[in-house]
Amino acid sequence: MTCVCRLCGGAAPLVLAGPPAIVRCSSCGTMAVRDIPEPAAREAAYQEDYYREGTGERFIRPFEDAAVLFKEQRVRAILRRAPGPGAILDVGCGGGELLRRFAGRGWTVLGTQLSRTAADAARRLHDVEVLAGDLPELVLPAASFDVVTFFHVLEHVERPDAQLAEARRLLRTGGLLVVEVPDFGDPFFRLLGTRHFCVDPPNHLWFFTEETLRNLLSRCGFEVTGLSRFSPEYSPYSQLQNLLNILPGEPSRLYRAMMGNEKGGRLRRETATWGHALLGILLAVPALLLSIVFPAVVAGNTLRVYARPARSSGAIQ
Repeated sequence: MTCVCRLCGGAAPLVLAGPPAIVRCSSCGTMAVRDIPEPAAREAAYQEDYYREGTGERFIRPFEDAAVLFKEQRVRAILRRAPGPGAILDVGCGGGELLRRFAGRGWTVLGTQLSRTAADAARRLHDVEVLAGDLPELVLPAASFDVVTFFHVLEHVERPDAQLAEARRLLRTGGLLVVEVPDFGDPFFRLLGTRHFCVDPPNHLWFFTEETLRNLLSRCGFEVTGLSRFSPEYSPYSQLQNLLNILPGEPSRLYRAMMGNEKGGRLRRETATWGHALLGILLAVPALLLSIVFPAVVAGNTLRVYARPARSSGAIQ
């Protein structure tokens, strides 16, 4: 069955039967899940079972603490390109940690979140402003931000083109856009298919490569000014989990066991999970080396793109 690409209208035949079933557009090359859940189901998926009530955390404490440490790397990378202080919009801001760090440096900060649970936690714990809702549906003044960020957000949304078009409207002249997504140019995607760690059903709806992300940004009125294929927060662990996903059984078992929800607690009580954890210790160094070598030779598993609004373009309206 051939579907219609939701980005460009081209024919999008099935390339992986799944689950989830994945299609690739014959025109723009972008891959996506064939069947997108209803909006109410997508919103419900990011509440208490995804972000814990009260704290907005996703993982058990040791891994949550480790994830927070990487937020400073994000801040410094942005400040090298936009020293500020200015105004920053963090779309899909999680628990607000990135916003807290920018606010502490004198920036005006605003976040958006589909998750009511995470938005409430960010406001209470970090004293930052967070709007609950989808960015294109929020009424924000044009040209009001110096930086707009999408850290692991575009792969989750129904219309990434609408998100980027709104970001362009919100950015001031010369403003900075930062987008980070999983990279499906990763050799492990060819090996594992839908068992790849970053397929992550039912959360991920889009599967970008460098080429398809660049094309989308161009169509939305942006010029790419910088690109990285390595993320210290994501790349080493993604390679480790992909190595473990070669094993039969439930994919991404170790990752899901780190979650603070009910399923994570159940997985932590299973013997197979502890076997994956021990094997993970043995594979940690090879995974780190692969995460460094692959981006230099072929492609990594994480793309971070820096872009500016194009001076003239046929951007999507």
